[in-house]
Amino acid sequence: MSISPIITFKAGKCEVDTSSKPYKVTPDPTPGYIYLYSEDELVHFCWRERSKPITEEAELNLLMFPMDGHFEPYEYKTSDQPTSKTNGRIFTLKFSSSSQRHLFWLQSKPQARNGDPSWFSPRDLKIGQIVDTLLQGEDVNVEGEIAQVRDGNSGNDDGDETMEDAEGHEDASEHQRGGSGGAGPDATGGDIREEGSGAREGGADGGRA
Repeated sequence: MSISPIITFKAGKCEVDTSSKPYKVTPDPTPGYIYLYSEDELVHFCWRERSKPITEEAELNLLMFPMDGHFEPYEYKTSDQPTSKTNGRIFTLKFSSSSQRHLFWLQSKPQARNGDPSWFSPRDLKIGQIVDTLLQGEDVNVEGEIAQVRDGNSGNDDGDETMEDAEGHEDASEHQRGGSGGAGPDATGGDIREEGSGAREGGADGGRA
């Protein structure tokens, strides 16, 4: 049975090396996307490779209980060396009930005017805010929230108005029930092989993961 995603956006997974401190975070260049959907009044947080058919089960499908999960920008210490920022824009999915964490990096093109791949644009922060709000069990008008960011940047030539990497599919107050599955064929956006390349130059030494 097909599902109706609430939001989808382009993102890749990250690997965390905890063998030494500071921890090292390395982005996996595999093109992927995150999507959330609701089933039986609970939100599923999913990650899938772009190349996998939507008929296959998502590689990551987490059943999220309200207020247990948080999706926030990953804070890490940086130096003046450019290689310390090659991780790009990273979000962490963490839980109140356990120490488990998942890190993801945004695979849309960075919007910083100075080329800083780790700079979070208003669009990036809005995506994270929407996801975090949904994980708290609250209703979100995803399309309306995304439109506000797009409209707010209409006079600012920083590229944020494109919003090509995030799609709101429905008002969260009108979740549709469905079975396991993937997002729709329009959820993955374009080919990102040329986007975010700076984030694939290896990992950066970070703070606590």
